[in-house]
Amino acid sequence: MTMEPHTRSEDGFTLIELLVYCMLLVIVVAIASGMLITVMKTSTTVTAMNDTTTSGQLAVDSIDSSIRNSSDFQLTNPSGTDQLLITRTASTAAGPITWSCMAWYYSAAGKGSIRSLRSTTTIVPPTAAALATWTLLDDGVSPLSGTAIFSTTSNQVTVSFKGASANQTPIGITSAAVSRAGASGSPACY
Repeated sequence: MTMEPHTRSEDGFTLIELLVYCMLLVIVVAIASGMLITVMKTSTTVTAMNDTTTSGQLAVDSIDSSIRNSSDFQLTNPSGTDQLLITRTASTAAGPITWSCMAWYYSAAGKGSIRSLRSTTTIVPPTAAALATWTLLDDGVSPLSGTAIFSTTSNQVTVSFKGASANQTPIGITSAAVSRAGASGSPACY
């Protein structure tokens, strides 16, 4: 009986080949893991920035639309650097024009916040307890420059603030709206 010589295909892998394959596998897994971690961090950052931008834009849209439909407005500083913007604004949601009072309060305390209140009666500067019942439009808000987020001219209101997103650069939001000053109606809002 003759023995046939072993061919290479019957030998299997050598230890060195197994080590090389394992090292290549470790490198590929490390690269894929690094890419996955980067994608997850980027996704978290984009989501935080999107949330900050959206809440800031919603606050500004609320102010802009009410100022554009207002007959007059008043801006005061009820406490320190806090600001209270009150306007008498028109609405046609129920058919004929109806007037209501709308207010926005910028509180510099804590992270900073913008709150709003709609009323059919005069709006006065709120106490801390009363302010907690107002609708929160945005938090993590600070002035873009100086100490104020609202500024006014004769018939224009400018809103300018930074919205803070988690561990990211603050996002600046600025808008201006012109009032249709001179229209008459009631209630007296301030």
